[in-house]
Amino acid sequence: MKFLLPTINLIENKKYRINRISLNYNNSKYFGILYEYVDENKQKAINSFIKKLKNDGKKVDLLLAIEKNNADNRYFKTFKINEIGFLGNWKNNNVKSFIYQPYDFLIYLDLKIIPEMENILIKSLSRCRIGFSYNKLKILEMILKTENEFDVDYRLNKLYHYLKKIK
Repeated sequence: MKFLLPTINLIENKKYRINRISLNYNNSKYFGILYEYVDENKQKAINSFIKKLKNDGKKVDLLLAIEKNNADNRYFKTFKINEIGFLGNWKNNNVKSFIYQPYDFLIYLDLKIIPEMENILIKSLSRCRIGFSYNKLKILEMILKTENEFDVDYRLNKLYHYLKKIK
C-alpha cells in the first residue's frame, strides 16, 4: 500500500476540483487541525494554540493519527495510519467525517507530509489548507517556513500571528 498510495494521491489530486477560497480570519468560524500524535509536549503546544483560536470565537476540530492502541483517546477523534484501504478509501469514520467538513482553514501541523495525510488533505472540502511543508503535488494553499521549525510552540505562535493577518 505504501508504494501505491502516492500514485493514487496523484490521480486523486487531479480528480478533486474544489473551489478553495480563503476567508479573512475575522470571518472564518471553523478550523480543522490534522497531525500525528507524538508526545505530551507537542499536545500541550497544540492545546495552547487551540485555546487562542477558541478565545477568538472559532470552532476547532482535531484529527490525530496514532500508532498504538493505548494512545487512543476518547477526547479526540483519532485514526491509525494503516486504516486506509487498497484504493485510498478510509475505513475509519472519524477520517471520513473530517474529510467532508467544510472547514474555513485546515491546518496540517507536521513538518513532513506522509502519503496517508496527503490523501486526507487532497480529499478535504476545506476552503484553505495550511501547513509547514512543501509538497510536490502543491496541495497546500499556504506554507509557513519559520526559523525555528522544530519547536512546535514557536511554529504555532507564528502560525497564529499570520492567521490573524489574513484579510
